[in-house]
Amino acid sequence: MPKQSFRELNIDFKDSIRLKKQKNIYEIRKKLLKKNLKKRKNNN
Repeated sequence: MPKQSFRELNIDFKDSIRLKKQKNIYEIRKKLLKKNLKKRKNNN
């Protein structure tokens, strides 16, 4: 029984790490997009 709960905990932990990475990637892309839009706006 404890092994099973540990496994579930491990899966939850991996999921949380994966979600955090996705969020970080999303934030980085968002910042880059804003920067690129500003550059484009300035060029026009």
